Amino acid sequence: MEAAAIPATDVAERAPIAVVASRDVTRRYGEGDAAVDALGGVTLDVAEGKLTAVMGPSGSGKSTLMHSLAALDMPTSGEVWIAGTKVGRLSDTEITKLRRNHIGFGSQFFNPPPTLTS
Repeated sequence: MEAAAIPATDVAERAPIAVVASRDVTRRYGEGDAAVDALGGVTLDVAEGKLTAVMGPSGSGKSTLMHSLAALDMPTSGEVWIAGTKVGRLSDTEITKLRRNHIGFGSQFFNPPPTLTS
């Protein structure tokens, strides 16, 4: 089943109401001939209460996308919203507060530090 395309006029209006959203996010590492484009114009809305999976082969940009959506890394271009707030306009302190209140992290491996017990 193919996802329905969102009309271009609606994307800017929908991003602030999604739990997490991106518009045309790109991430480039390096410069010149050594440059690597890890993300190439990703647009995504994650709606509250909806299960969303990011899948792809190793090296396809999944972790880079997740880091951008969690404001751990800033995109080279494009925009990210968390809980209706445009991340690119925030100071480091404001991003930390936003992340603290709205972002959670889970590991695919369970490897607690030795100081923690179950």
